[in-house]
Amino acid sequence: MFTASSLGGSSLSEGIQCDPRPKVVLLDAVGTVITPNPSVAAAYQNVGRSYGIELDEGIIRDRFREAIQRYSVYAFQRDRGVVDTLRTDEQSELLRWQAIVRLVLSPTPEQERPVFRALWDHFGQPENWQLFGDVLPTLSFLREQGFRLGLASNFDRRLRPIVENLLGEYQLELFISSEVGWVKPAAAFYAEVTGQLDVSPNQILLIGDDWENDVSAPRKFGWQTLYLRRDGKPGDSDKSNAYDNLRHAVGDILPV
Repeated sequence: MFTASSLGGSSLSEGIQCDPRPKVVLLDAVGTVITPNPSVAAAYQNVGRSYGIELDEGIIRDRFREAIQRYSVYAFQRDRGVVDTLRTDEQSELLRWQAIVRLVLSPTPEQERPVFRALWDHFGQPENWQLFGDVLPTLSFLREQGFRLGLASNFDRRLRPIVENLLGEYQLELFISSEVGWVKPAAAFYAEVTGQLDVSPNQILLIGDDWENDVSAPRKFGWQTLYLRRDGKPGDSDKSNAYDNLRHAVGDILPV
């Protein structure tokens, strides 16, 4: 596994390479490859307003941040009495997002169902997502080098049409938590993906923007990892293997 120390900004250290050279390169989806457009807060505000709910975008942003923490898969499944708290499926994700929307927008009983459905559908439409600018050059480079490519994401089946629309030409292998049955950072997620890929753990490189899900946990399972810092997230300055540009990073650690 490659090592590095405090790589921030756009300056990259010399001689940092994956060892052994991986056969598969997986990327996280949201925050690494795609981002919502309009923003989450703007989308919630627009949908809420169309049903008579008026909330400041800043309030929505704060409530959403709180809701994501309160209704993490772990917390949501624990509160439902599920023993394996990192297990998930399509129905669990649907119910969890209903709880998140309820906390963020506080709809009336009459508003709740149509508001949720509108938001659920909104984030399932490819036109409401965009690629980060460094994604296409990165995938093209990796494809030219002969790597198997895929996404490993905590998402649900809505991700498939999004990826097909935005990245269909790359024929990415998709490992979606609601289909795998576990969310990152569960060891079972990485084990299941490794089994489906039919390679050794150290032949997989995962690139993502979440330290626990995309670096710490998969590294413990034997995967190689690369940490991407989009927008220089607060508190990340002490994290090693950190890059802010996907194309530069893979070119550095996976030289031709």
